[in-house]
Amino acid sequence: AGSWYFSDLVLVPDHDPGPYNVKLERFTPSEDGGSATFQRTQNSERPGFYLLQQAGGVTARINEIAKEDKSTVTRELEQVSGKLKTGQNVVFNSNYYSGDPKQALGVNFTGVSIKGVLGPMPAWLIPGKADTWVIFVHGHNASPQSGLKYVRAIQGVGLPSLLITYRNDVGAPPSPDGLLHLGATEWQDLDAAAKYALTHGAKKLVLFGASMGGAIVSQFLHESPRATNVAAVVFDAPVLNWSAVFSFQATQRGLPQFLADTSEIVVSERIGIDFAQFDQIARAKSFKWPILLTHGGQDQVVPISTSEQFAAALPLTVEFHKVPEAAHVESWNVDPDQYDSWFKPFLRNNAPGAH
Repeated sequence: AGSWYFSDLVLVPDHDPGPYNVKLERFTPSEDGGSATFQRTQNSERPGFYLLQQAGGVTARINEIAKEDKSTVTRELEQVSGKLKTGQNVVFNSNYYSGDPKQALGVNFTGVSIKGVLGPMPAWLIPGKADTWVIFVHGHNASPQSGLKYVRAIQGVGLPSLLITYRNDVGAPPSPDGLLHLGATEWQDLDAAAKYALTHGAKKLVLFGASMGGAIVSQFLHESPRATNVAAVVFDAPVLNWSAVFSFQATQRGLPQFLADTSEIVVSERIGIDFAQFDQIARAKSFKWPILLTHGGQDQVVPISTSEQFAAALPLTVEFHKVPEAAHVESWNVDPDQYDSWFKPFLRNNAPGAH
């Protein structure tokens, strides 16, 4: 029963932005946004820039800590949308931006429909002058919005970007069994996006996988004939070994190791996945592309040890940056300028047409 419950957490789609686990103590509005004081927690005291979300669709951009004491943390807010309610809980989301690319960044984009094996999948296409496209693949129960924080850097080097959805996303078709397949089938949706790009002006691709998006990108590289069109790969806190993730999560939740093992068996039976195919450390030598890899030292979702092992196995092709203060997929959030100082040169050096 415990293993089935654990497998549900992994396999059942859940697009609620929660858990809402930080109490908003005070909010003082201003023309620019306002100042918010939060209950001091591990989430509210995280360094960097985040998206505040409150039930009812209220959002705001959270900036660096302005002041703090033993029980509270005060931070400046921007772009407050909706009416914040004090005394209620919020979530600190790593997205930072909300809305579509025009609403969030003021950049023009086209909403496109990608023909997948299960049906049409919406995506955002942001133009650029080069014929190398960056395709962003979001993580577990996330959305294309999680890729918006990388768009400025991609635009800065002149590349188009395609932020995609895949099966079980909002607006995309469900999988036949209604379950996530952890990359084992979702790579086909990335393949459809790659085909779309290559038939609409792209000659080369840069694949960007965040969290579970890393598993999807990896499987694409192993399986798709269009992998030959890939010029480079970017990973942010990628899933490189699902077995390691299950073991890590069991430890984080104070569960015995045998429950991680039996949960893996249950997941395998429910969706028919071969976890050996998702051990990218064991398959590292098949990665022939230049790879930019970032991972947070405070990640409590995907163990940083898998990225360290992957980078050690490919010292000549992987550029690895560990961000000690960052939680899961928050390397950009902790220091956007530092992240872009890695990302933009990587694109200039490895993506044809980038400037």
